[in-house]
Amino acid sequence: MKAIWINKKIIQSVLAACAVCCLFVAAKKADQAGSVRIQEETVTISGIRRDYRMLLIADTHISLCDARDPALLKKAQARREAFERESGKNAVRTFHNLVTESVEGKDDLTIFAGDITDSAMYASVDFVQKEIERLEHPYLYVTGNHDFEYGEEYFSKKAYRKYFPRLFPLTKTTEQYTLMEYDDLIVAGINDKNNQFDKKAVQALLPYLKGTKPVILVMHVPLQPQYEHSALEQQADAVWGLSNAGRCRVLLGETACKPNKTTQKLLDAVFAADSPVAAVFAGHIHFYNRSMVNEQSTQLVTGAGYYGDAVRIFVQAENAQAAK
Repeated sequence: MKAIWINKKIIQSVLAACAVCCLFVAAKKADQAGSVRIQEETVTISGIRRDYRMLLIADTHISLCDARDPALLKKAQARREAFERESGKNAVRTFHNLVTESVEGKDDLTIFAGDITDSAMYASVDFVQKEIERLEHPYLYVTGNHDFEYGEEYFSKKAYRKYFPRLFPLTKTTEQYTLMEYDDLIVAGINDKNNQFDKKAVQALLPYLKGTKPVILVMHVPLQPQYEHSALEQQADAVWGLSNAGRCRVLLGETACKPNKTTQKLLDAVFAADSPVAAVFAGHIHFYNRSMVNEQSTQLVTGAGYYGDAVRIFVQAENAQAAK
């Protein structure tokens, strides 16, 4: 009888443990629709006097639509459901949780690096604005290749005239660039223009990119590293395939999305031997990558926000790294 009693106790213990495990798995599964994955990276910059804590978010592709945009209701639903099938997550919940991550992480700056909205629909902009207003610190917002598309309007004159202004509550500017200047660091953002840059935006940023204060440059489309067969380009080609011309489709560079003269002026400033650009932060390719774009500049690319991906970046003064 004693042996039977012991066996019953063992069975009860095992069943209790199984029940706890089942509850844990169920809880994790229930949270899966909005769970986030934060990659942590450190970037050391010479010339800054303090450390900064930043969160890099891109490609959340918020696709909410209501009666104010009746022509896009079906497309918005199809896009939203496609992202959910791919990721197994709800982009609205993941965006909320990513903003919460930045609030609770007490970041110095939250960086939104494009394709936060999947289209310039009022409901999407309203939702993102409401979430961003929860931040208790500054943020920097650049647009990608989807933020202000509208149906068939994609980087068209009508898109810029009618739909880009809808993003003003998010970008806080009518310009195609944005700046966050600290006493020892500049974070400069420039909007995507169908894999190119706006002329006035380039002209406005060039003095900073040719100055002496360290610069972090934020854009949507990552730069093609200045050396052949980079791991970034190989992975990009494997994920996205090549263009009909045999070029990389998702990076900006000489043998990828070829820069025009205006865009090349900005790239020349970034890649100059005496460039103050210490780092480039980007999104667009929907997978995480850290690489060097040349001998002096680090590039960090965040994974897709609709998967719940983001990168927390500890920007560290070079003397602090030496002290360690």
